Amino acid sequence: MKNNLNFSGFLKGVFSNFDKKGVNSGLVSICIELPCFDLFDLYEFFIDKYSFSSFWEEDNKMSYIALEKCKYLTLEGPKKFKVAKEFSSENFNNLINLTDESNTSALSKIIYFFSFSENLKKKGCLFEVPDLEVILPKILIIKNKKNCWLRINAHVEGKSSLRTLIEEIWSIRDQIINSKNQKSKNSFDHHMMDSFFNSLELSNNNLKQLIKKGIQLVEEGILEKIVLASRVKIEFKNKLNLINILKKLKNNQPNTCRYVWKRNSKDIIFGATPEKLFSFSKPDLILEAIAGTVSSDLNPDSLLESSKDIKEHNYVIEHLIKCLEVLKINNYTKSSLKVTSFGDISHLQTLVYSKIHKICPFDLLRVLHPSPAVCGSPKKEAMNWINILESFSRGNYASPIGWLDSEGNSEFRVAIRGARYIDQNLEFMAGSGLVKGSIYKKEIEEIQLKFKSLVKQIFLAKTTK
Repeated sequence: MKNNLNFSGFLKGVFSNFDKKGVNSGLVSICIELPCFDLFDLYEFFIDKYSFSSFWEEDNKMSYIALEKCKYLTLEGPKKFKVAKEFSSENFNNLINLTDESNTSALSKIIYFFSFSENLKKKGCLFEVPDLEVILPKILIIKNKKNCWLRINAHVEGKSSLRTLIEEIWSIRDQIINSKNQKSKNSFDHHMMDSFFNSLELSNNNLKQLIKKGIQLVEEGILEKIVLASRVKIEFKNKLNLINILKKLKNNQPNTCRYVWKRNSKDIIFGATPEKLFSFSKPDLILEAIAGTVSSDLNPDSLLESSKDIKEHNYVIEHLIKCLEVLKINNYTKSSLKVTSFGDISHLQTLVYSKIHKICPFDLLRVLHPSPAVCGSPKKEAMNWINILESFSRGNYASPIGWLDSEGNSEFRVAIRGARYIDQNLEFMAGSGLVKGSIYKKEIEEIQLKFKSLVKQIFLAKTTK
């Protein structure tokens, strides 16, 4: 429906579609087109109005703000991909769409955040995350290039209930149109930066032992590759200026997906991930290998001549292709190996393409996650060693985050290059892939580079817009 409709015309159109469905109650979805807005401005306007929110933003691609929960499920335990599939099938089958959208981006969406693994939780860990969070948002603001839409999902009982929902979406539309741009202030907190580096320094001895043990495992042939992570935690009692951080990430870390999962005002995960697990936009399936790291301040093309980085990268490519073969997808092509910059960090990147009419995203997740880019090879043995060597639970670090729409299109990213604000603390995690030929000092430098890349966006870097 066009954004120049008046309320009575919009009301009449939704009621007419409701009558055509021949139902009196149920889970309904209503969508209306909006004038084009900046998602950062809208998120700043709405973020404190709702306890739960999620943010997903990619340059020149489908992006969204999700607010409040219509239907949701959290899971503690195994079979998280199976449970996510069942939830999605049930709710998409029951959802009654009362507006017609010609643009695929405007379709109803369910959003997901998984844990890294239910097997890697540490006993006694405070603030543990669920193995699965799956949400049909009540409110979804969607943007793709110059087009914007507002969608609302809710259960209605009869036309009186439906009219109340129509009035609610129209009210939110008015709030969006009349919202004033709020200018986030730049933050310069050198004290917090010092606090982070002090914590990083204190963790170095443990990190050295961790990396040396990982290298020993690959040198002795026990593993082909293992990715080991470090965690730095600092006290943070200030208000988190999330919008300002997101803007910095957008400006300073191009080619990434900026993401937020705000469980409530005291538990927020955010970051800018360079790593796509897969995307499926019928009929195009794209998988991505990101592995091999160097500072963009050095010579990024040196990665193409680094046998260690190419070896690390090849494990990921081999894993992707093996996963496609497991799913009986044999018609695929690979892009040429290249170096891609994500701001001050560059990686080796290879894309794997296939054309397919239908694929279950949860089957893809089941075989793809965790890839050698965040776990190791062989996968089962690497997971076991991560559980033994790492003293903390990864939680959502390096886990799948993404969305699925009502026609089966989907995209999932790997939740890295981020932080968690929890109980007046900030937790950062970063890892490095270890293969034969790894040098522990360089691996530690890589982990520190990844930490610093994010930390300076929070405490130091200016926005340019």
